[in-house]
Parts: sequence; C-alpha cells; structure tokens
Amino acid sequence: MSILNDLKQRKIFQWAVAYLAGAWVLMQLIDVIGSRWGVSDAVARTVDVGLIVGFFITLVVAWYHGDRGQQRISGPELLIIASLLAIGGLALTILHFKQEPVTAPDSVATQAAPSDGKPWIAVLPFEVQSNDPELVNFAAGLTEDISNGLSDFSYLLVLSRNAVTGLNAASTDVRLIGKELGARYVLQGSLRRAGAVTRITAQLVDARNGTQVWAETFDREIPNDQVLAVQDELTDRIVATVGDPSGVVVRTLAAPTDRRAPEELTPYEAVLRYFLYRQRISSQDHLIARATLERAVERDPGYADAWACLSLLYQDEHMNNLNPQPNPLQRALEAAQRAVDIDSANAFAQFTLAQAHYFMRDVGAFRIHAERAIELNPRNSDTMAITGILMGYSGDWARSEELTSKAMEVNPRHAGWYNFSKVVNRYRQHDYAGALAFAKKINMPDYWGTPLMLAITNAQLGNEEAARSAAKEMFRIWPAVEQEYYQMGLINWMWAQPELIEHVREGLSKAGIEVVVPEETTD
Repeated sequence: MSILNDLKQRKIFQWAVAYLAGAWVLMQLIDVIGSRWGVSDAVARTVDVGLIVGFFITLVVAWYHGDRGQQRISGPELLIIASLLAIGGLALTILHFKQEPVTAPDSVATQAAPSDGKPWIAVLPFEVQSNDPELVNFAAGLTEDISNGLSDFSYLLVLSRNAVTGLNAASTDVRLIGKELGARYVLQGSLRRAGAVTRITAQLVDARNGTQVWAETFDREIPNDQVLAVQDELTDRIVATVGDPSGVVVRTLAAPTDRRAPEELTPYEAVLRYFLYRQRISSQDHLIARATLERAVERDPGYADAWACLSLLYQDEHMNNLNPQPNPLQRALEAAQRAVDIDSANAFAQFTLAQAHYFMRDVGAFRIHAERAIELNPRNSDTMAITGILMGYSGDWARSEELTSKAMEVNPRHAGWYNFSKVVNRYRQHDYAGALAFAKKINMPDYWGTPLMLAITNAQLGNEEAARSAAKEMFRIWPAVEQEYYQMGLINWMWAQPELIEHVREGLSKAGIEVVVPEETTD
C-alpha cells in the first residue's frame, strides 16, 4: 500500500492523465496539419517517438518533484532521464534506416530533370484490404504488369518496382510520395472481396497537387483457372486508358501545349503537340505540329519519338491532303527509318515505319513492321486502331475487325477516328445502318473523313437531307473535294480495294458529290 500511497501523494496519476490528454490533442493537430500542409512522415514519426519518451520522462519528473517530492535533481533521476532519451534516439535511428528505401530514389528524381520534361509515373503496390493470400498474390502480379505495360510507351518514364517498395498512398500523402520520388503521377489501387466478387479500384493522381486525374472500378469474379486471364484484361484496360496516345496522361500533358508558342516547346513537348493534333486532325494543328517537330529534330537529332511523329505528319500530307509539300512519302519513309535506326525496340517507331510502307504500297513490309509494333507494345490502342484500318484496306478485313475491336476494348475513352474501319467494313458489306451507327460516333468536326462517312451512309439509306447536309460540310472543309478526292482520298488510302473505291464513289454521288476521275490515274 505504501507504493500506492506514494503514487497518490506525488500525483502520478494526475500527471499521466494530463500528459496523455495533451499528447492526444497534439497528435490530432499534427494529423490535420500534415494532410493540409504536407508535413512529412519523418516529422510525424519523430513527434510520436518524442511523445512516448516524454511520457516516461514526465512520470520520472512527477515522482521526484510531485506534491512532496524532492526539489533538487538527484543522480538516479538524471540517469533515468538520460536513459530514456538514449532509447528515444535509438528508436528514431532505427526508424530512419527502416524507411531509407523511401528516400533512396532521390537519385532517380534527379534523373528526371534531363528527361526533357517527360512525366515520371510511380505505380504503387495495390492495397489488399484483407489477409487473403490469393488476393495478395493477385495484387502483386497486377501491380507488376501495369508497371511493365506503361514502360512500353516510349514517351513515358516509369519508376522501377524497387523505387516504390514499401510505399502506400493509402496512409501517406500522395504529394509527398511524388515529391520524394520525383514523380509527376502516382497510380494506386486497392482490392477487396465480397463473396465471389472482387472489387478492384484504380486511380491516377497528379502528385503536384493531389488532384485525381482518372479513376475506375472493376468488379470481377476471379476463379482459380482464370486468374491470369482476369489479370491480363485489367492490365490492358488500365495501361491503355492511362498511357496510350489517347490516354489520360497524354491528353492531360498535351492540352497545355496549345497555349504555348511553338518555338517555346521542348522536343518532348513537340511530341505532345503532335498527339494533340492527332486528337483533332485539322489543317492548322498539322501546320503547327510539323513546324514544331522539324525544329525539335534539329535540336535533338537522336530523339526517336520526334522523328516518328514527324514521319506521321509527312504521311498526313499524302493521306489527308494537309499542307502538302513535295515528296511527302519519301520524307516520311526517311524520317520513320531514322526513328527505327535510333531505337529498333521502339514500338511507336516500328508502327510509323509500317504505315509509311503501306502508303508506299509495300504490303509485305507494312504487315511485318505493324505486327512487330503490336508485339513490342500490345496495349497501344492507337497503333492497333490505325493498323486495323490499313489491314482492312490491304484486304485483311478479319484482322482489321480484330484489331479495331481490341483497341476499343482496351481503351474505352478512345479517339473518334477509331470508328472508321468499323464504318467502312460495314459499308462494304452493304450494312448501311450499322455503318451509320459507327459514323455518328466519330465526332471530329474539322476532319473531312467525318462528313464523308455520314454522307455516303445516309445517301445509301435514302436519308437525302442528312446526306446533303454532310456533303455541304465536306465542301466547307475541302472545297476542291470533287477534283482532288479520287487521288488523295480514294487511291491513296484504298488502292488495294478497287471495288470499294467505286462503292464509295457511288455513295458520294448520291449525296451530291461528283468525284472526278482523272484521265490518267496511278493504280
């Protein structure tokens, strides 16, 4: 009883309760301030350890200096306090080294500067909200596949798995993670199971300000014999939606280039300016993107992506009659070959070379390089979609439908022009209603291909008013369409499909566009 009396006499309990109450209030303040002002985890851990050590120091002080305790500091008291401080220091040291993998990527962050503004992406381990070992393994595999898939896009930089080991955005401010890793974007997700259904959530966050750029939820059953199939399907959807040329990262990064003077853009930003043009396809965008990229390859002649984009712009002079200059296909082939020579494992460069060969009427070389591009990056929906169009025009409509459907599946937020091969394939089979349904999804008002598809499908269906309206719009975009379309629009694209060429001419004629066939044409 004497010890209990001593505790009461020295008011140990009152001191302990008062300290714990104050510590609790301080921890709440740190939590609120930390989320709002970005207080780092290291600071928070230091405060936690300090409060724990401080609690025991408070008890020691209360024992020796309580209501009737000694007023002078004694040797034992000093020894106890020193020991507690030493223990606290040791705990902080252990925590520091335990967390070192988080700060280790500082060297990675410094590498981002010479990357010409390319956005680093950190793919964090997907969080499993249970102890289910099957879900844990599934989450680990999904995280790894997403990271590998994003790294297949040459214009993105993805931090290695080792760089993000141990990080968990669910318990850490994403802005701090981005700052520590030098990452512009953080991709994170979680898995939880309810009965037979597993809910997978994924989101992309701009680490500069914590803004959610994209998020999606997937509910899937994952039977034991379908684990890899479900994992592949989710990886396709997430990687394409986030990383491909029509994905959220490129759209977000490309949009500001429209507000910048072309001469101010870096070589990497010039590539983004091309992707912005690709989303809209207008004569003005083409002119700006071409001048910007020609300047970019002068500044950085070893940049494969810039050469690839420039080749595609030269091809559009031939394909779409956009700001044509002499010898567009020869210039396009040389630029594409330059890109492949710089980096033969660059899927984007291989695709560019494939397309150049198609318009040079070398179907064999086209198919070789096209399949190589898809093999190098099977989740680039943009490559699959345009390859699908050209596969159809080269005569392989089965492969065309397969590639186009896959492109739309992996990237539901795809650009409108993905629908072109769907329109043409149905039109050639006289399924005009089906063709019109896809034509209405194109939604590219400044590109002549949009009113073309609407004109021929409506004309064949007997919708005269709609067909004439579309024809009027086509004349607005391309005033000399009747004189120029046969060579530039039909022969250039559909040279391997003479029956389809005549079928399209028939639809245009019914819509009021009389395409002139030159006396001498190159077949």
